[in-house]
Amino acid sequence: MSVNFEQISRHFAKQAVHIQRNTEGIADYTDTILITKSLTHFAPEFIYVGNRSRLPDHAEGMEQASLMLINDAAEPSTGQPRQMYNGQNRIEFGAEEDVFEMYNQVRELFLEEAEREQAKGRMLQACVAGKGLDAIVSAAAELMGNPVIMLDVSYKVLASSDISGVSDPIWSDNLHKGYCSYDFIAAIHQMTSVQNGMKSLEAYEVECSGSQVTKLVAKVRIGSKPVGNVIVLGSTRPILQKDHELAGFTAELVAAELAKNSFYRNSSQAEYEELLYGLLENEENGQRLVQESLRSGKRLRTGRLSVMVLDLGRYEASGTYNGYLRDQLHLYFGEERLIFYHENMVGVSERDSVTAKPRDYDANMRKFLVTHQIRLGVSREFTDLAECRKYYLQALKALEIGRVVWPSEPRVLYADVQLYDLLSPHAQHDPRDVSHPALTVLREYDKKHHADLYHTLYYYLKNNQQLQKTADELFVHRNTLRYRLRQIDELIQIDLSQIDNMLRLYMSYQMTDYLDKLRAVGAMCNADS
Repeated sequence: MSVNFEQISRHFAKQAVHIQRNTEGIADYTDTILITKSLTHFAPEFIYVGNRSRLPDHAEGMEQASLMLINDAAEPSTGQPRQMYNGQNRIEFGAEEDVFEMYNQVRELFLEEAEREQAKGRMLQACVAGKGLDAIVSAAAELMGNPVIMLDVSYKVLASSDISGVSDPIWSDNLHKGYCSYDFIAAIHQMTSVQNGMKSLEAYEVECSGSQVTKLVAKVRIGSKPVGNVIVLGSTRPILQKDHELAGFTAELVAAELAKNSFYRNSSQAEYEELLYGLLENEENGQRLVQESLRSGKRLRTGRLSVMVLDLGRYEASGTYNGYLRDQLHLYFGEERLIFYHENMVGVSERDSVTAKPRDYDANMRKFLVTHQIRLGVSREFTDLAECRKYYLQALKALEIGRVVWPSEPRVLYADVQLYDLLSPHAQHDPRDVSHPALTVLREYDKKHHADLYHTLYYYLKNNQQLQKTADELFVHRNTLRYRLRQIDELIQIDLSQIDNMLRLYMSYQMTDYLDKLRAVGAMCNADS
């Protein structure tokens, strides 16, 4: 059992008038001692509390002592320069502070630390005894005085303490069902406290407007791989600062239990989710992970595959978290096994409806995505599951580029934006670097004569040189279109019956348009910031 100088400094930060740290390292203390005139030696394993007036003269070890001093007198004369105390850890207080009250507060810090160590010991005994996850979380709940829950990465409840004390109706529903609904998961992933907490290795608190219960979350990791979360619900008493450390310790014990006992992770769904997470995290070991899965008898997806990524960043749950989103996703994507990964839902699909061309895919699916502000990115098709991460990144790119090129289209295929992806490295270049010289001529002519030849040629090429279809889209008469095309021919003098010429011009339009949109989005972001 020990308390360090940083812990004590944090506790007294508001009362202190000066804090001096010995830069050589963080000091750990086994106890605290009151300063008296009879002291002859200052030991490094103690922190000393008292009035400055009672500091003994010429005490051994004072130059490296750790002191909490009430400034009731001037520094005693030692005959040595003031710099001899630079090696001290020192917290100074105003003369109005009560020395015994301060001493008692430091003693309480040591007692709390002793209680934490004893609590950790009891939890460790439960783990060593092999009583399982339920015993560990039950011990943690008893020690922290609040319900404790263990969730895996798919937000399934693996273990929980006695749930009779759970007053939060949403968590009560989650516990009775044994899993968290997609609506619930999507909502918490949008919370700032959760987004910030997920970036930290420490336990973090979560508060939301829909509940008066504070939640303490500690991530469970096996190695560097997240496998779930320990949740402490502040239903019975408020979350205390010491609970942060105990929650983190509980997460470590849970990780050790999961690592040694496959019972909790041996369902086919849990195995698949673990494989998918591993493939997304570690591309280099993809083949090894797949081979290990095959050897263990797992059925893996085969045939024409694609990775789909659902961005739920703007999804608004109904507030009831009643499973609506899970039901709807199963309706449109079948029984696809989706996992939450880096704030999105990710799955590997074997269904043609996901990769169908925009005009072919289910109108009801599109309506569902638009209504609930869900965006779907879909990779190119592939056949080797070991390459999952490569195609996951494609699906992410489809989402990213789709927001720029087709902001109103909820589903974007990477195959449709691959050209734009190739252009991304040129985003900072002058658009004229990728623009066909003929298009520059048309733009300059339009600017000078207030014409619209640039867009006329684009729609003419896009509509495969069909006059009537182009005229209808431009809202002009066929004769007006013919006149504009003659002007274009005179200006650029390019034979549009040659497929190579038509392809170069059309691709140039696509590239220029994307770079213009990308630059416009960047300008808007800069203006907002």
